[in-house]
This record gives sequence, structure tokens and C-alpha cells, in this order.
Amino acid sequence: MKNLRKVLDFIAEKVSILLFAITVVLVVWQVVARYIFNAPIPWTETLAKYLFVWLVLINSSYIFGKREHMCIGYFKEHMPRTLQIVLDFVTEAAILGFSTCILVVGGWAALKVGIPQRDAALTISMGYVYAALPISGILTMLYTVCNIADKVHRLKGGEQS
Repeated sequence: MKNLRKVLDFIAEKVSILLFAITVVLVVWQVVARYIFNAPIPWTETLAKYLFVWLVLINSSYIFGKREHMCIGYFKEHMPRTLQIVLDFVTEAAILGFSTCILVVGGWAALKVGIPQRDAALTISMGYVYAALPISGILTMLYTVCNIADKVHRLKGGEQS
């Protein structure tokens, strides 16, 4: 599972860096074109918006995989150890269910509906934008499997999680 996590981290990091860099260049170019050349370019705003959607969804999966997401553990910390372990697995199962049902299945449905739709400014299929949902869902599912495997490994080794 460590190798899978490394591959997922590598892909998510590189895609995020690329999306962020392109977004920054687009927004800077948009500002320069609008305020210096007095010739705004409408498609740059739209493309930056769509790249930002991709960036947020990919990074939400990545942050989840790194376990750096927001967590309020006050109540969990005051539970008995056995209940904490059960809660960890219930949480992972809920995330796996959400990722599967909402992000992957729902995202795939949105993607199919969006394929014939065209964006007015870019004239691209909206399916490209909606594809971020199932891809993010698959990443989150894979990270969840890694997280569960890590928890099982820690339990077998007797380590605290």
C-alpha cells in the first residue's frame, strides 16, 4: 500500500502544480490584457475557473490521503480505545461510501450529461469539467483503501493510530 500511496501522491502533486501554474499564468495574463492593453480575453476567466474546480477536487483527495484534512477529535480522544478504533473504521467506510456513490457514480452521471453541453466561451464539452468529480472520487477511494490498510497494519503491530 505504501507504493500505491507514493504513486497517488506523485500524480496528485504533479497535476496540482501544473493546474496551479496554468491558473496563475491565465489570471496574470487576464489582468495584463484587461488593464494594460485594454483588451480583455473572456476565455481566460472561464478556463481559470474550470482549472480551479479541478485543482480543488484533486487537492481535496490529496489532502485526505495525507490525512491533513480538518478533524475535530475532541470527542474521539475522550472515548475508550476500542470505540476509537471502531469510529476510525466507520469513518473510513462512510468516506468510501460517499466517494463511491456521490463522486464516482454521481460524477459519472454528470459527466455523461455534460458531454453534449458546450461552454459558450471555450466551446469545449462540459464533460471535461465534470470529469473532475469521478477522478477525484477514484483518488479518494484509493486513498481510503490505503488508510484502512494502514490502520489494520497498525492494529496488527500493536501501534497506536
